[in-house]
Amino acid sequence: MSPTESQTRQPVPPARLAEASVWIARLHGDARGRELEDGLRRWLQEDPDNARAFELATEVWEEAANLRRFIALPRSERRPARMWFRPLLAAASCAIVLVIAGFLWLQYRGVITTDVGEQRQVVLDDGTRVFLNTDTRIEVNFEQQVRRVELRRGEAFFNVAKRKEWPFVVVVGDREVRALGTSFVVRKDAGRTAVTLVEGSVLVTPLPTAVNTVAPKIIEAPGAAAQLPSELASVPSEHGGTRVEGVKLAPGQRLTFSNDAPVELDTPSVERTTAWRRGQVILDDTPLQAAAAEMNRYNQTKLVVQDPEAGALLINGLFQAGDSTHFANAVAQAYGLTVIQRGNDIVISGKPVQ
Repeated sequence: MSPTESQTRQPVPPARLAEASVWIARLHGDARGRELEDGLRRWLQEDPDNARAFELATEVWEEAANLRRFIALPRSERRPARMWFRPLLAAASCAIVLVIAGFLWLQYRGVITTDVGEQRQVVLDDGTRVFLNTDTRIEVNFEQQVRRVELRRGEAFFNVAKRKEWPFVVVVGDREVRALGTSFVVRKDAGRTAVTLVEGSVLVTPLPTAVNTVAPKIIEAPGAAAQLPSELASVPSEHGGTRVEGVKLAPGQRLTFSNDAPVELDTPSVERTTAWRRGQVILDDTPLQAAAAEMNRYNQTKLVVQDPEAGALLINGLFQAGDSTHFANAVAQAYGLTVIQRGNDIVISGKPVQ
C-alpha cells in the first residue's frame, strides 16, 4: 500500500464522528440486540470512513471512562432507577464522546497547545498518541510523503503508529527526529533541546536543506554517556553536495543540544524522564536552583531562591507537579531555610543548615 492511498486519507469528517458516537452510545444502552448489531455492521461496511470514525470514537469513549464515573443524575422515587438511568447515562456519555471527538477533530490537524500546569493527550489521524506536558505547543502537518509534527516549545511524549511507508518526523529547532513505531520524548527549553528514546529507534539529524543532497551518514550512539562535538553536522561529501551526519539512538538514551556546547549523550532514568505523565517531578541530586526552575514549569506562582549557597543544595525526592508550596516547605524544613509568599512568588531564603 503506497502512502498516497489509505495511509494519507483525509481526517474523519465530523458528521461521521457524530454518527459513530451515537452508535457507541446505543451499544451501551438497553436497546442493544441482534438487530442493532446487524445495523452497525451494515453501517461500517457502507464507507471506510465509517470504520475509521468508529475506531476513533471508541478510543475517545475509553478515554472518557473516568469522566462517566462522575456524571451525577437525579433519582426519582416513583420509578425504578434501572428504567431510566442507563438511557440517560448513555445519552450523557454520547455527549461526552461528541464533545471530546469534536475537540480532537478541531485540534489534531493544526496547532495544539497546553497552558502552564495543563497536560493533554490527543490522538492523531494516523493513530499516533501525543501526550503534551505543561506550556507546550505543537503544529501538526500530515502530507502525502511524511507525517510531520513541529514542537515549538515545551515537552511531548510521542507513541508513534507504525506506518512503514509513511515516515513520522518531529521537527524541533534546527533538528528533526525520524521515527517508526517508536515511543520517545522531545523537550525544548530556552537554549536547550533533548530527545529521549523510550522504545524502538529514532534517527536525529539536522534539518535537511537544499544543499543536503547526499544520503546521511548514520552514527550509532555509544552505549555510555559521552560528548559528541562533531556529530549532527553538515560536512562536505566526496561525491559533491553535503552529507548530513545523524545519530541513531537506542532505548534509554537521551541526546541533548545546548547553545554553544557539545552535543551530549546520556542514559537518564526513563521513569524520571516520563514522571510528568503521572503528574510527578522526580529530582535526583538536582541543585535547588534547577529544581525550582523545574517546579516553576507547572505553576504561575514562581519559586525564587535568593541565596546562591542555598541554590547549590542537591535535592532528591518525588514531588507533585504544580505543588510549589509543599516543595518549598519541604526544602525549607530539611535545610533550615525560610519561605515567604511575596505576590506571585514563593521566596526561599536563608543560609542552609546541613
